[in-house]
Amino acid sequence: MNKKVVNLFLIFIISLFLISTAYASDASQVDDSQSNNEYEVTSDLSNENIQSMFDNANDGDTFKFTSEEYNNISLVVDKKLNIISEQKSVVNVYDQVTEKAKSLGISKTFGFYFTSNSAGSILSGITIKAQNSDNAIIVDGTTDVTVKNNVITGGINSVLVKNSQKINLSNNKISQASENGVQLQNVKESEISKNTIWRNGRSGIETFNLYNCSILRNEIHHNGFNGISMYGISSGNSIKHNTIHNNTNGIFVNAESTNDVMIANTLSHNRRDPNCELGPDESGNGLLFGDQFRSKGKTKLLVKDNALVHNEQFQAKNNPANEVFSLDQNWFDSTDNEDTFVCPMLFAKILKLDAITIQNGIGIQLQDENGNPITDAPAFDLGDVEVNGNKYTARMDEDGIARIQSEDIEPNTEQNVKITVGDRIQNVIERTVSSGSEKYVKPSQASENQNSQGEGSSSQHSQEQNTNGDDVGGSGNGHGNVVNGTSSSSHISNGENSGKYGTNSSDVISSDSSDSGNNAMSRGDVNAGSSSEGSGEGSKSYEVVPETPISKEVDNTSGVVILSILALLGCIIYGYRRKNKFE
Repeated sequence: MNKKVVNLFLIFIISLFLISTAYASDASQVDDSQSNNEYEVTSDLSNENIQSMFDNANDGDTFKFTSEEYNNISLVVDKKLNIISEQKSVVNVYDQVTEKAKSLGISKTFGFYFTSNSAGSILSGITIKAQNSDNAIIVDGTTDVTVKNNVITGGINSVLVKNSQKINLSNNKISQASENGVQLQNVKESEISKNTIWRNGRSGIETFNLYNCSILRNEIHHNGFNGISMYGISSGNSIKHNTIHNNTNGIFVNAESTNDVMIANTLSHNRRDPNCELGPDESGNGLLFGDQFRSKGKTKLLVKDNALVHNEQFQAKNNPANEVFSLDQNWFDSTDNEDTFVCPMLFAKILKLDAITIQNGIGIQLQDENGNPITDAPAFDLGDVEVNGNKYTARMDEDGIARIQSEDIEPNTEQNVKITVGDRIQNVIERTVSSGSEKYVKPSQASENQNSQGEGSSSQHSQEQNTNGDDVGGSGNGHGNVVNGTSSSSHISNGENSGKYGTNSSDVISSDSSDSGNNAMSRGDVNAGSSSEGSGEGSKSYEVVPETPISKEVDNTSGVVILSILALLGCIIYGYRRKNKFE
């Protein structure tokens, strides 16, 4: 009898386990379906209605803005949401602090505010206008938020990211802030990439305490102060392939910098401003170090393989209060050591140019002092290039080669190449080099032949259009006729002296008596205890648009499973009892 009771008890435990497993599986499927709902947001909904939809949504839900324009919008994102528009909807930001914001202790006016609970959220495809508000977007104390493919205008700082990490700000157009287009405060492991940032009152991007971030392939131009301003601490950051032009200064570093790199940026046509807050003599520079700049030893800032050209004052300048600082190799306004327009407080090495043979034309290659090619190069316009007396325009590509390709250049012939370099002081490089083995054919004529070429051919190389479309051309100059060819291994020797460390002082040295720049950090997001009234939204209510599941409907099969288990257990018990009956 005891053995029978024990066996029945074990059967009972097993049945409970199987039933609970079935319920858990089904519950998991239900939870997954609830986290993937899609809601339509139309302009007849009030801001309060939309906020209520946000607050009652599940993590991972999607909100699609489908109307042309929305007014008086100020939304707090307090969970993981996908906020998108496929219609390029225009959102006009509300100029008052909403009740929802007040309940969270927020005193700023904004279009979208991502809280610490919003990790994983996405904001995409929306035009956000914040002309009378503090910010268009605030990302505060969170992680993994993506802001992409938006048009963002207005605000004191259009986009403010603070106390956050792993933020992605990409492919946005940001303009018309009264201060900074993008302000980053205490930000880690984030990427600011492929944005166009222009016509802001102060800097395009301003940083304060930035760690292990990437500022990559942005075009930053025509801002009232600097293209990029760096304050506080800057550590482990990568600033690469940015085109920064027509600002007061290109990049202003007034921070303690460790393990930062600035590589392959183009800093050009930055202008002098007699009203610059740093003083008129601290304007018009490609790269400027402030009096709080500190960087030494093995962890010092690396400034390498950049193009600093056509800036109105110095291509690079150090504050006289600082120690002399050594830049690495860069391309300057001139190839002449004495006329590079680098201030006496900096040492610099100069990259050089040489003419090489490419597949169907002449290449102008960027090289270091030992003649080694620079393969991760800045994109910039060269001066006039003459080939056998004919003038051509050329643009340096990111592979370090400017291509001169024309039907007028005969293949396999010696060509006299003359390169004029420099803006205020011109230097001329002359070379004789053989043209490529194939005659250049315009892309429109070559397309059919290109499509018919096999990939396995060892004697022919398919032509590829330059893919620098991620960047907007710097200095207002478009890309020339660029078709990537294959570089020959035969290089022409360069008889010029290569750039060495030296003072490289300019012949237009100006006075260095200027403001220190300590007070240059603009106003950040400090809660000022706004005394604004409530949201001021209308009392008219609208029916919330019902949810539309975007995932496939989950089949509820748990009942079938449980019945099957019970039937199986019944058979086992019945067989067990029958066995005991015959024993």
